[in-house]
Amino acid sequence: MSDKTSKNIMIGILVCLVIIALKPTPSFQSEFPSSLEVSDYRGEAVVQLAENRIAIVDNNTNSGMHGEVLVLEFDETSKSFKMLGRYNYISELFNE
Repeated sequence: MSDKTSKNIMIGILVCLVIIALKPTPSFQSEFPSSLEVSDYRGEAVVQLAENRIAIVDNNTNSGMHGEVLVLEFDETSKSFKMLGRYNYISELFNE
């Protein structure tokens, strides 16, 4: 190969590398958190139990619902959450 051809190939490779370096990184946001992810907001935790099922746990000691666990399931037809059950873990732990 001649010097001119190899120089053009090197310039082409350099341009490709610059384009790759300046390309913005994609950002992904999942619709639901993973099963191990817990989001915490002022003493309330939302935990995903299954694909369409979540639990809301109230850990706020100043709340009237301290220790309550609400289990909700998302209904695809009505596009809303339905309550499956309610449990108070504080009363079970301390036999109140």
